[in-house]
Amino acid sequence: MSNKIQRWLTFRPWQRHGLVLMVGGLVYISLGVMYLTIGELSHRREINLSVALEVMPLKYWALLFIFSGALACLSSRWPSFSDSWGYMVLCGMSSGWSAVYLMSYIFGPAPITSTTYALIWFLMAFTWWAISGLVNPEKVIVVEVPDGTN
Repeated sequence: MSNKIQRWLTFRPWQRHGLVLMVGGLVYISLGVMYLTIGELSHRREINLSVALEVMPLKYWALLFIFSGALACLSSRWPSFSDSWGYMVLCGMSSGWSAVYLMSYIFGPAPITSTTYALIWFLMAFTWWAISGLVNPEKVIVVEVPDGTN
């Protein structure tokens, strides 16, 4: 078997990025399940999500959260040569959900408090972006200071 194919068929060892992606994925799956089982939306939430609900029903948004979470969980171990692609999925979902709240305020009937939800989801997207650039602890390099004082 060629090296390229083998890289696609193997899993990474468990590392810090894998842990963060697994937890993030489970959070998004939980959000999706909550949206699926919520039943009727409160009037306030319906107003805050007015733009999203014009695009598609909440159950499809719930399935999108579940799918995003499942991809993040998958990315926690696979493929062996990439340890951070799941952050793109989580960042994209968070950015989109942030935009939903903001657009519901700008173009819909949502009150100004909807921008708080937009900010929270934007900061969540920023967090996923920022974490993706960090290195796993075993990749940390110690650099000695030239004067020998360490």
